[in-house]
Amino acid sequence: MIKLNLNENFICRIWEDSSCYSNLKTTSGKNVEIIDTGIRNPDSGPDYYNTKIKIDGVSYSGCIEIHKSEKDWKTHKHKGDNKYNSVILQVVFYKDAFNKDSLNPVVKKSRKIPTVILSDYLTRSVREIWKEIINNPSEKFRIPCYPENYNTSDEIKKDWLSKLADDRLELKTAKIKLRLEEISGDQSKKIFWEQVMFEFICEALGYSKNRKQFLCLSQKIDLIKISKMKLSRLQTDSLLFGLSGFLKDLRFKDDYIESLKYEWESLKSVIRKDTIEKSEWNFFRLRPSNFPTIRIAYASALLFEIINNDFFKKIFLAFEEGQNISKELNALFKIPEVSHYWKNNYIFGKKSSSAIASIGNERIKDITVNVILPLINLYSAYFDKTNLKARVNFYYRNQKQKNGRNEITRVMEKQLNIKSGTIAAEQGLIHLHNFYCIREECNKCGIGKSVFGGTAVHEPFRIILY
Repeated sequence: MIKLNLNENFICRIWEDSSCYSNLKTTSGKNVEIIDTGIRNPDSGPDYYNTKIKIDGVSYSGCIEIHKSEKDWKTHKHKGDNKYNSVILQVVFYKDAFNKDSLNPVVKKSRKIPTVILSDYLTRSVREIWKEIINNPSEKFRIPCYPENYNTSDEIKKDWLSKLADDRLELKTAKIKLRLEEISGDQSKKIFWEQVMFEFICEALGYSKNRKQFLCLSQKIDLIKISKMKLSRLQTDSLLFGLSGFLKDLRFKDDYIESLKYEWESLKSVIRKDTIEKSEWNFFRLRPSNFPTIRIAYASALLFEIINNDFFKKIFLAFEEGQNISKELNALFKIPEVSHYWKNNYIFGKKSSSAIASIGNERIKDITVNVILPLINLYSAYFDKTNLKARVNFYYRNQKQKNGRNEITRVMEKQLNIKSGTIAAEQGLIHLHNFYCIREECNKCGIGKSVFGGTAVHEPFRIILY
């Protein structure tokens, strides 16, 4: 496992979110059940108190200590500190190579403290969880230059954010370019642009919890092969739900489900792709309208539009000729219509009490920013369409965007005392947060240099909390 340099505040965020881990065991193999993760301790002493757990069915109440590695118990000199006598479990993120400090920690009267290696029981990759935490800062989060940056002029802030907005667009464009070149060496053919558009839109439909799964699903779709098969809408549903693993061992029966199964029996022998395990899809803490089943239904409708109704060309023309690009894009993404079944069901066999919207305006905005803008930006560069590139840039810099649209921008706007207002400014704030603030690269930041001068920021500013 690649060990990210996570601090204990990150690990505490993971500990507090039980969806991040499951089936915990101590290093001696005993089962651990978390009844209550406890209350965070802001002062000296164990990290959590009033914690309730069961170890091999035996109940314990007391404190939890969080560490990055096993040797930290000794490094932090907890053994001789009476504050730690009530610790009932040590939660360590990474396992050390064996040494004498890796043995179970000891408190008063040589009582051994059981240890859990949290990274061994994560429900998704460390990097995925890290990204979720980064995208949802806690109320205690502070950027290193707050509040001193209030004395920095708006002109300096806006100029720096403008540069970062360009950097972020180019970063997204480069990601799409890389995938396009992986697919084919001939980027002159529209089918490959349609393929990469479909893949990245699917990734965006997955949100944070199912992004990886959606990208995997979309990359199992070979548009060249699929477009020759002349699939019906029912067949595109069958194809995507079959590949996603949702049709395997599906016990519910109705006309739609039976039709999907029947079509899948024929399709799978032609497609010849491994299916995704149904258990890999995440539903926990998602609104029913964001369930992966609803998003797969929309992806199926989108696939049908791409194959049969020149969806990519319509997107391209919205930028090249559109009078109101935002309005036209919104209308285009509302065209793909999910099957009637998914207007009334959010999972197989379970009806919704109200009609389900297949895609909302905010999701369309996110797809536009993260997929369509960089895609058309790349297209304009590849085919040397200077007017199209200028229209993309104009839209990016001038299209109004609601302030504080997500947790990152809300925090950054408040702590920089600035409003984003446009897509570009919003993207600049996100880039500043992700690549400078949380990495403490203040000496490379235009705003940081203004606040701190040429002095690099080191240990005194490692107080960024998540």
